[in-house]
Amino acid sequence: MCAICGWINEKESLNHKQEVFQDMVELMNCRGKDSTGYHLEEHAMLGHKRLAIIDVEKGSQPMYHEDYAIVYNGEIYNTEEIRKELEKKGYKFYTTCDTEVVLKGYVEFKEKILDMLEGIFAFCIYDEKTKEAFLARDRFGIKPLYYAKKGNDFLFASMIRPILKSRVIKPYLSKESLGEILALRTIKKTRKPEYLQE
Repeated sequence: MCAICGWINEKESLNHKQEVFQDMVELMNCRGKDSTGYHLEEHAMLGHKRLAIIDVEKGSQPMYHEDYAIVYNGEIYNTEEIRKELEKKGYKFYTTCDTEVVLKGYVEFKEKILDMLEGIFAFCIYDEKTKEAFLARDRFGIKPLYYAKKGNDFLFASMIRPILKSRVIKPYLSKESLGEILALRTIKKTRKPEYLQE
């Protein structure tokens, strides 16, 4: 188990939010105490909490290749198969981590890498050149990936608490939705809280 977190705002500087972001990442300490990593720039911040299992020495995150940075949580069952295909295309690998395979697979195949991945995962790949972020999770949502967008701020995390810690999103309890969760164990329809309604 690991955890990922991010805050992206392409219009406004996030430099003054770095301390808050580090607090957000620390809230996920229960998911990985072995190491903490950050990618901090003016319009994008990525964070990672690691529970080191594979390639303890070289597998720290964020991991980089060319203009791309990744924060990743998961396990890809067909890692070796994808690695061999990428090696045939000239890619060299410096770790035994599936993180590096996912990153270089995205560089080569873009979003089509998702069709190749067999496993459980949640990740964000950020292109430092184009300032674009690509987020994905496994089809069944076994690895959690929560996200929120308000104004120019886009936030994501493996847990809800870091998103609320940002203070961009206010917690809101809908009695109707709570009743549905208790009765049906799901919410029938997503409702915008009053403060977001126009």
